[in-house]
Amino acid sequence: MRAWMHTLLGTALALGSQAAQAAWDPVNTSTAYQAIPLASDNTVNPLRGYHRWRGVELVPQSERALEAYQRYQWRDLETSPGVYNFSGLLAELATARSEGRKFALRLRMMAGYDDGQVYLPSYLVNHPSCQAGCGFWADDDAAQTGLTFVPDWNDPYLQERARALLQALAQAMGTQRHDLAWIDVGLYGQYGEWALHSALYAQAPAGILPATEASKRAFADMHFQAFPDVQQVMFALYSNRVALNYGLNQQTTTLKPVGLRVDCLARASFFDQWTHHPTDWAMFSNRWQTAPFVAEFCPFESGDLVNNPAAARQQAAQFHVSSIGNGNFASSVPRDQRWASLTDAERNDLLMLGREAGYRYALQSATVKLSSTGQLNLTAQVQNLGNAPAYEPWQLRAELVNASGTVAWSGNLAMNLRTSLGGGSSQSASAGWKLPKNLPKASYTLRLVVRSTAPAPRRALQLANVERVGEGGVVLGTLRNR
Repeated sequence: MRAWMHTLLGTALALGSQAAQAAWDPVNTSTAYQAIPLASDNTVNPLRGYHRWRGVELVPQSERALEAYQRYQWRDLETSPGVYNFSGLLAELATARSEGRKFALRLRMMAGYDDGQVYLPSYLVNHPSCQAGCGFWADDDAAQTGLTFVPDWNDPYLQERARALLQALAQAMGTQRHDLAWIDVGLYGQYGEWALHSALYAQAPAGILPATEASKRAFADMHFQAFPDVQQVMFALYSNRVALNYGLNQQTTTLKPVGLRVDCLARASFFDQWTHHPTDWAMFSNRWQTAPFVAEFCPFESGDLVNNPAAARQQAAQFHVSSIGNGNFASSVPRDQRWASLTDAERNDLLMLGREAGYRYALQSATVKLSSTGQLNLTAQVQNLGNAPAYEPWQLRAELVNASGTVAWSGNLAMNLRTSLGGGSSQSASAGWKLPKNLPKASYTLRLVVRSTAPAPRRALQLANVERVGEGGVVLGTLRNR
């Protein structure tokens, strides 16, 4: 008798449990969503559009850029062998982080012609460990006063100290390196830009020669070895195609594909160095598919019919440039007047350049099915309307949000946004979940959000949808647990 009663009680409890679970209002919807028209899309997202360029943002945006880029002279970071002062650099990194940005940087040991300056630490000049003084003075332009100090890029001691500088910086950053958006591989060349006037070597003393390919590789390697898990970019110059091929296609140190960098967007003839050498460019032409292409302007003035924003816009589209320094134009005009000094057409081209560069993801459609027992099935189709993919790790996520705005539950959809290269390409993902039994009885907003999974997470990615709300996602509907 007692056993029979236990069985009956157990059956009743089970039925009661099933009844308690069968409390969701069923849903079966399919909805199409609308992308913001390109001409009015002022969405700001990480690593696309404009980045803050050396403290300025000249092209107005709906909000500040999510990356800040700066450069540093070696002499300001190391005063004597092994004595480093990274306080200014680390302070700027911390400021960027406090403003919701990531940081990008380049180090330099040469930054001017005939200016009489030494940009590497003074202790290196004529140091007894140098083979030929670690550099030489030369006159770049006889019509100008002053001389140029050219480092001896091939000197083993100079390379040793440069390598130690980067290792010390990496150590000083520690986990803050995750707040770096990219490192601009520098140190070698005028302005750290992998080029300098070759005629200077006609004045070099015995024992000093132009940088060898081995030395160029050494400068690339010291960056890669100090920061193997940080995104890096290299200057895309035809004259350095051998070193570029090494950095992008041959070295195996970096955990992320090395991207490209140029400094003369808007100069109409700049990319001729590659379009005139298509076989060489073929080694790098698809790099944008896996690593970012970063650029800054060559200075241009309003009214220039050749070097101008229209040329920059065409170049960014053709070569899939993702992020552009927001400065360095109309330099003959006071900074606070530069934007106003441009024509309406020039301003429009610069605004459109920021909208077109990089990815632009929008939710196309979603199908939501919810059973009365809490089985939720979701299919989402996402389109990339931009000119490049996202390069950082993102996770497409369904979230249930309660009335107080708290996420009560979330589930992931398996979609890799980095494989959607742009141009309107789209991909879909489907997932199913049994909603937790312990969710309080209430109405929940179901939304689709794209969350960062990076070690130093970004804010949620802003979908380029008319329906975008809150943190940047799209509401898919309301689910009721009664």
